[in-house]
Amino acid sequence: MKRVLVIATVDWAQITRLCLELADGGFKVRALAPDHHRLHKMRTIDAELIGRTRTAALHSISRTIERFLPDIVVPGDERAIDYMHALYTRAIRGHDRRARLLAELMETSLGAPSSFVFARQRSRFVQLAYDEGLLVPATAVVEDVQQLQATTAGARFPLVLKRDESSGGEGVRIVTNAREAERNFLELRRTGGSIKAMMQALDRRDASYLARLFRPDPAIVVQEYIEGRPANRAVVCRRGRVLAGLSVEALQTSGPAGPASVVRVIESPEMVEATARLVERLGLSGFVGFDFVIQAGSGQAYLLEMNGRPTPICHIALDGPTDMISALAEPFAVTRRVPNIDSPIVALFPQEIWRDPDSRYLYSAYHDVPRHAAEFVAVYADPVAPEPDHWLQAARKYVRGRRAASKVGAIQEISR
Repeated sequence: MKRVLVIATVDWAQITRLCLELADGGFKVRALAPDHHRLHKMRTIDAELIGRTRTAALHSISRTIERFLPDIVVPGDERAIDYMHALYTRAIRGHDRRARLLAELMETSLGAPSSFVFARQRSRFVQLAYDEGLLVPATAVVEDVQQLQATTAGARFPLVLKRDESSGGEGVRIVTNAREAERNFLELRRTGGSIKAMMQALDRRDASYLARLFRPDPAIVVQEYIEGRPANRAVVCRRGRVLAGLSVEALQTSGPAGPASVVRVIESPEMVEATARLVERLGLSGFVGFDFVIQAGSGQAYLLEMNGRPTPICHIALDGPTDMISALAEPFAVTRRVPNIDSPIVALFPQEIWRDPDSRYLYSAYHDVPRHAAEFVAVYADPVAPEPDHWLQAARKYVRGRRAASKVGAIQEISR
């Protein structure tokens, strides 16, 4: 039986679902997650607490790896990827057998160390894809407002601003004019730089965030806006070889730059070829997602970015070539309970019911509710915050609430 360790630092339903499907497929699954994560409510998942601070989390992961001896480690989010990179860096500095085994496990789980930098730096990934001859939007790194003004002068709007080291759409802005571009550029720089690092250190009571003060701020790029439909190809791979994958286009998304909530399964040779070339070029392993946009009119697939972790469609399988969970088990055979998806359109649970409880797709498409996992359906029936408010966030909300209440009181007094 193959052993999988899943590291989840934010409560994304897709990761809990993936854990359930891995366990249902015959894997022995252990998860490390904070106490608020719904993974702790899944009876079939052996979930343990991950440390609250970065130092404590790294210790928890190392200790669990020593006890559990996983065959592969799956990062559930970008912070988990950062933890795995840190463990690899520590391991290659060690000289004993245990350090070598840890380094080998990280490479088995993520791929070649030379690929690590591309997991969170959109600017470098797009340049690599361009150098490989793949179709990508025109992209330029901008370092200050003056360079932004020069880059956008005479440009055709809308444009897209993206900040490295961000995820889930939080570092992406679509802008429609020069003034909007400047305002969003300054916001992205502020929320990704030293001030943000200090706020996070205070918010989480974790001094490790202050390490950001000694590194360059994340790069911000201006990217050509491609009119069309968002698309994604999710794959599972091993040492540069794609084992299985699924391509979809988004019919509904959670916000303008958010993840998909309704998808249509598609055949796209362009996406398949681009993904295979990059997986081989970077020597990738594990679950990886590639974001595309299918241009309106031409139907060409433009590559946008890469996510070095599972995406919301990784548990879906239509047949052998799309069954990523079974492919991950190689060379062991697994028996999965794969649903009979009788429609190319899939409404993801709980993403679409959160977006719109009255959505027509809940009835016209295949609604991907895991009927065999009642506890999953119960805990994700209502929207769940990925992370709870930390003390500083709660204090700010309290102060804003008091100010709002005072204004309402003053208006009522005046109106009497």
